[in-house]
Amino acid sequence: MANKVLWPSEYAEKTPSDYLKAVFETADWISDYEHKTDSGSYWDILPGKEVDEDATLTSIGSLYGGAAGVALFFLRLYQVTCKEEYLDKARSGIDFAIGRDKGKAEYEKIGEGTLKGIPIGLMNGPIGAAYVAYLVYEITKNEKYLIYTKQATEVLLEEEKDDEKGGYWSDVCGILSDGGLILYLIWLYEKLKDKRYLAAADKAGKRIVENADETEDTARWLAMDSVAFGLGKNGYFPGFFYGTAGTGYILTKLYEHTKNERYLELAIKASNYIKRLADKSPNGKAALIQYNDPYVPDMHYLGVCQGPIGHSRLFYKLYKITGEEEYKEWIIKLTDGILATGAPKIHSKGYWHTYCYCCGAAGMVEHFLEIYELTKNEKYKTAAREGVEVLLGDSNLDEGKRRWYTAWNRHLPNEVEAWTGLYHGSAGCASSILFYYNYLTDKKKISGYIEDPYQELF
Repeated sequence: MANKVLWPSEYAEKTPSDYLKAVFETADWISDYEHKTDSGSYWDILPGKEVDEDATLTSIGSLYGGAAGVALFFLRLYQVTCKEEYLDKARSGIDFAIGRDKGKAEYEKIGEGTLKGIPIGLMNGPIGAAYVAYLVYEITKNEKYLIYTKQATEVLLEEEKDDEKGGYWSDVCGILSDGGLILYLIWLYEKLKDKRYLAAADKAGKRIVENADETEDTARWLAMDSVAFGLGKNGYFPGFFYGTAGTGYILTKLYEHTKNERYLELAIKASNYIKRLADKSPNGKAALIQYNDPYVPDMHYLGVCQGPIGHSRLFYKLYKITGEEEYKEWIIKLTDGILATGAPKIHSKGYWHTYCYCCGAAGMVEHFLEIYELTKNEKYKTAAREGVEVLLGDSNLDEGKRRWYTAWNRHLPNEVEAWTGLYHGSAGCASSILFYYNYLTDKKKISGYIEDPYQELF
């Protein structure tokens, strides 16, 4: 009997067309869970499971995991493929998110504990929809999207509170809370040149200055309630989405437009604080930052939210502003810290079996390509390919539909689910594969994440 010579296709070397096919397969899976309404479309957050569709992390309209985020995925897919069906889905998703906006009533949902500020923030509040609506406007030139963006921003300006310290919405400075709103206002100021947007961002930035825990050469912020994370009181998160790296990054963006030296001073001190916390490899060429100070110093996240990808964004902005090579060296140290753990192929307790953009392999893929673009070191391009291979290898393909089962919550490792969303779901995984495919082929300009400064490299 002759030996079989047909090698299973799933083990064959992948081509760019294979990557795009995987994105299409994911789009098909997500589309199976689309619900069309009079105002637009939304997608099940967790197919097959009942969730609170109005709760913060499972909101069906949000940028983080809901319709606004899925709309951004489909918008990116349209930009790469020019297939009108994907633009239609992007419009329908953002139309639904717009229809859910309750105006000023949205800002009554401030939240408490871990969630304080997050329900009204960029990722989970109405401003996420305003962001994607503007991106859709840029492509379609349909004025209704620009009108909504401006209307939502007017409400944001009206809801900014003010006292002797400065402006705020929830008085939590993390990017998931007030910090993301500041970034949005700066971004929209860059687009529309409305000075009121920058003024509101500046007012909130002054509050960040007032709330700094500052020494002669370091600064840090309580950007999240550590007790609510099962840690002790007054734990400082050094990370990006709810920590000092993200807060320092916000200050660099404010400095770029205001030239207020105090912002730059504190951003530099934030970078010094992060460097002080760094655990370095024996040769000193790689570094990781602990998850919390002073708690769990042996925990090192590897992703965007609390890992080196997020930390590096502060150093990138400081490098661009100051031109000092030390900051670029730290970008490389932090990125090499990810590689030194064996990631993206090897999982660890700071890179558990999650594949999402927020804290998993999807975020790594885009980051490695960005650092390749910054340094032209081939090892980062190779790492991006390996990240895509991990995503594909750990995905589930059933009847031509692809999704990712992930233990999104590190504290609940037994809860393995297939989410649809952008920051913590299959849309984000496919979006990163799409980013990689686009880089290998046409390198079209595609929309990105508002908090990612490396976008300017492409």
